[in-house]
Amino acid sequence: MRLTRLELNGFKSFGSQTVLEFPHAISGVVGPNGSGKSNVADSIRWVLGEQSIKSLRGKRGEDMIFAGSSTQSKMSRASVVLVFDNKKREFPLEFDEVQIERRVYRDGVNEYLINKSDVRLRDIIELLAKVGFGSTRHHIIGQGEADRILYASPSERKEMIEDALGLKIFHLKREEAERKLSRTEENIKQIVALQKEIQPHLKFLKSQAEKFQISSALREELKGLLEEYLSKKLATIEEKTDEIHLRKKRPFSELREVEAEILNLRRRIEKEDKKETHDSGRDRELEEKLRKVREDEMNSLRELGKLEGMIAAEERAARASAGEVIAKKEAERMLKVIAEAIDKITSLEMLKSLKHKVLEFLENLSPAKKEEINLEEKKKELALLKEKIDKLALEAKELSRRYEEEISKARTEAEETRKDEKRVYQLELEAGKLKDVLRSIELEEEKIKLLREEFHREIEEAKPHMDARIEKGKAFESGEEMEVLRKKVERTRVKLEEAGGIDPDVIKEFNEVSSRDEFLVKELGDLDESHKKLEEVMDDLEARLELDFKSGISKINSEFQEFFATMFGGGNAALKIIKQDKRRPADLPDEALAEAGSPDEIESGIDINVDLPRKKVRSLDALSGGERALTSIALLFAMSAVNPPPFLVLDETDAALDEANSHRYAKMLENLSKTTQLVLITHNRNTMKCAGILYGVTMGSDGVSKLLSIKFEEAGALVA
Repeated sequence: MRLTRLELNGFKSFGSQTVLEFPHAISGVVGPNGSGKSNVADSIRWVLGEQSIKSLRGKRGEDMIFAGSSTQSKMSRASVVLVFDNKKREFPLEFDEVQIERRVYRDGVNEYLINKSDVRLRDIIELLAKVGFGSTRHHIIGQGEADRILYASPSERKEMIEDALGLKIFHLKREEAERKLSRTEENIKQIVALQKEIQPHLKFLKSQAEKFQISSALREELKGLLEEYLSKKLATIEEKTDEIHLRKKRPFSELREVEAEILNLRRRIEKEDKKETHDSGRDRELEEKLRKVREDEMNSLRELGKLEGMIAAEERAARASAGEVIAKKEAERMLKVIAEAIDKITSLEMLKSLKHKVLEFLENLSPAKKEEINLEEKKKELALLKEKIDKLALEAKELSRRYEEEISKARTEAEETRKDEKRVYQLELEAGKLKDVLRSIELEEEKIKLLREEFHREIEEAKPHMDARIEKGKAFESGEEMEVLRKKVERTRVKLEEAGGIDPDVIKEFNEVSSRDEFLVKELGDLDESHKKLEEVMDDLEARLELDFKSGISKINSEFQEFFATMFGGGNAALKIIKQDKRRPADLPDEALAEAGSPDEIESGIDINVDLPRKKVRSLDALSGGERALTSIALLFAMSAVNPPPFLVLDETDAALDEANSHRYAKMLENLSKTTQLVLITHNRNTMKCAGILYGVTMGSDGVSKLLSIKFEEAGALVA
């Protein structure tokens, strides 16, 4: 597998599309300070998933994006693409070329892509781990980080060396196994909890199943009793309903007839009342006419008495003057008039009129001087008046007859009305009796209605125990018989409830829960087996890690000694596996320490022992800056030689070397390039001579990094 090219677009100072091809084993990047050449190393570190912005010489993700210049506007995103040759399928992907890309936007959002497909950061980390790229990034040595491995803690050194040995994949597998083991243990706990949860229910269902036979027998008995009870009750209700309808029919019909007759009589009485009112008015009219006629008659009689008195007086005067007295005939006539007047007296006014006539007659008996009157005219007037009185008498008689007839008729009609009212009273009494009968029947109907409602309620209660419809049977002979059977049903229902219910699905549920319990037991066995296998896998991985790690340390020590001796012209250097207490965080609360319970755990680490030639220096702290750089370079080269990474990026790791050590450094680079592709960022001319291609990074007044390249042949002449 070989790194073929690096594409930068908007990353840091590279404001335009920039492509670096890597056709040779060693590629160099040169340029003045501040030109942006170290941004090439940062871009490689960033695209491979680096999350520490500080290690990339920034404060936030936006700092990775070209910020613009006086001649070029800022960009909205930055992207870096690493392209690998995958014809030998070192990457487990079916592509001849693998592109790993990372993008960042100004809102801080990052995107990761493999061959233009969106993926997670975890997917990239796992993919790189399979080809030897570890999370410690020991294969990318940034500016000023050459001796980083020397300053690292023993445990951090161990992690770097494990990455260098390609053991990261085993760590990933172990972590995956640990996750699976954790999930398995959690599943075991859940299954055990489920078993504990269903055991009481299973025990209960088992007891229910044992009682099922008893319940079934009681259920069948209850079903038969319910069918008998409900069918008889239905027949009883319908029989009583029919009986009530028959009993109700006759009084209801009679009541309707009586009410109809009462209505007719009330209408007739009302009609008679109206007629009586009309006839009463007519009677008053006749009475008024009769009164007027009699009044005219009395007035005429008074007038007649006057005339007769005047005529009699005149005749007496004539006789007196002739020495005569009143005749007997005249006296009789006067008495007759008085007698008739007395018979016709109907009011005080007539009596007063009669008194006036008598007084007038008596006055006429004594002679007096009167004016002389025409006797013949008065006699004619008297005759006409008598004729009028006779007519008035006839009219009064006729009116009196008619009045008497009307009064008699009114009495007859009033008698009929009283008879009708009496009949209405009798009919109302009869209607009241009929209504009482109907009310008693309605009361029985209400009882039947309640009985029917009770029947429907009992039907609903009986549904869980019955399948078919209720067919009408034979009615109960008495209420006592119905009550006896009802109590028998209730006793059977109570027995069934005491027996634990009659749910037909109890056996099915018991079988299901039993099957589930058996399944859980089997699952628990499988999980226990998986747990054991995972523990075995973890033990195997641990053993493999330990074995490979020790073997790798031995190989690295061999290479380390060789590179160290080359760099220093002798001396000894070796890595040593040590055991140390795992430090607990200082800010861990007491409660957490109490939960931990055990003392500090023991962990392994790596220590570095060096023995410089011609010096008694064995501690790393006593090394000078150049000696530290040479030691770290020797160790890094040794690690790369044992398990060559796909490529190695060295950013000015040779800055502290003198001329002699620079030659040794260049020689080691040439040897290392036989197994590992190298990308060098350097100012050292000896280092430049090793490169097959040189990329020159420059930056003009516009603040944008630009790239110039020169082939190996041209590079030699340039360096010379």
